[in-house]
Amino acid sequence: MTHPDRGQVSEAVRLPVAARLAVVVTGALLGWLGIAALTTRVWGEGLSLARHAVSAVAALIVAGVLVVAARRLLDRRPVGTLGLSGGRRAVRDLVSGALSWLVPAAVGLAVALAAGWLRIEIDATLAETVGAVLLLVVLVLVYEAFPEELLFRGYVYRNLTAAMAPWLAVLVQALLFMLFGTALWVITEGWGVLLERLVLFLGMGVVVGCIRLISGSVWATVGWHLAFQVVMQLVVSGQYLEVTVSDETVFVVATAVVAFATSPTVAGFLWPGKENWTRPEPDVVPGR
Repeated sequence: MTHPDRGQVSEAVRLPVAARLAVVVTGALLGWLGIAALTTRVWGEGLSLARHAVSAVAALIVAGVLVVAARRLLDRRPVGTLGLSGGRRAVRDLVSGALSWLVPAAVGLAVALAAGWLRIEIDATLAETVGAVLLLVVLVLVYEAFPEELLFRGYVYRNLTAAMAPWLAVLVQALLFMLFGTALWVITEGWGVLLERLVLFLGMGVVVGCIRLISGSVWATVGWHLAFQVVMQLVVSGQYLEVTVSDETVFVVATAVVAFATSPTVAGFLWPGKENWTRPEPDVVPGR
């Protein structure tokens, strides 16, 4: 009597990719909403440092547990195949990803300042400014950049590229990211943010999806996400640092919009090579 290969049995009982992605994205949305509800109950509506820190740690735990459990139980694949390299490469990809946002944003900002279109004033000492930047780097990394990139440019993207061309996977994961982010904001802030968040999350999803494809690394997208969020939260949101800009719209266009439009091109120089845009990448079990 013959017995089916264990690998074949594992493949037979795997849920379809759409079902697996629905479980993970829905689970992430419920997790983020649960964190918001619990921290609001404890600390109120304002984003105090204590609430921010607790929310960050909770988001990291939720994302990590969700991805590890889904990867092992639903995908039956190792977590290490999601694009999370280690050691020097991880650091290099993280820094390069940040530069792919910071370089074009810095150029755009320099032009706006030199042309007199924008003025920026920081009401803080150098030590206070550096402290605020370092604090936000840690909070954004733990609360937003790593958890969201692990979920969408790690788990979601890798599952999609196993089933379709990578260029299409970039678009699909961007749509899922848009639905996740917009739903989260609409539920917590109301319908007034709908259009703004739809545009923001779709655009961001496409850009970081392209960087994920070009670099082959989740750390690259974490770096990009980190740079973008830290600058915006420091200047536009005014969190932890008193910054005054003469025209917020000009600042956003000169930095964020310029970076969104050019970051994939910058990434192409930072990670030169022949990217695979058209061939699906089978998610095989290593060694089988």
